[in-house]
Amino acid sequence: MNENITPKKWIGKKKEGEIYRFQLFLSEKNINPDQIQRDTGVTVRTITNSIYEGKPLGAKLLREVHAKYGVSIDWLVSGKGQMFVDSPDYHLKISEPSSEYVADDPRFNRVIGLVQEFMMNADDDEKTWLETQMKFNIAQFKQFLSNK
Repeated sequence: MNENITPKKWIGKKKEGEIYRFQLFLSEKNINPDQIQRDTGVTVRTITNSIYEGKPLGAKLLREVHAKYGVSIDWLVSGKGQMFVDSPDYHLKISEPSSEYVADDPRFNRVIGLVQEFMMNADDDEKTWLETQMKFNIAQFKQFLSNK
């Protein structure tokens, strides 16, 4: 499948969420699935399955476009932060102070234990999703526990 469709054409397909943001990334970089395959090894079929069939972006695709093009996985998955990690305020908007993950509340530690257990048995896509969810919600969860 070597059909060369421009990303701008895909933007008009009214996709939502991570697929729409992926399309915006393609348009911003003016690249297509063939170019991504050449640069990362992720197959054109994998990419077009997400774009045309609405399948979730896989962990390998997320990791590879992050490594090759500097696109933020957090932005692709959740829409939070900036499109690229080298944006001037990227690190101001998305940060992970290690103190956020330390707590002496047994309820908090139970949840962290469940997450760790889940991560041991999760596939790459599940791990990517869960890491993103934890990153954006851990502070809110700690706040919730402190208010009870």
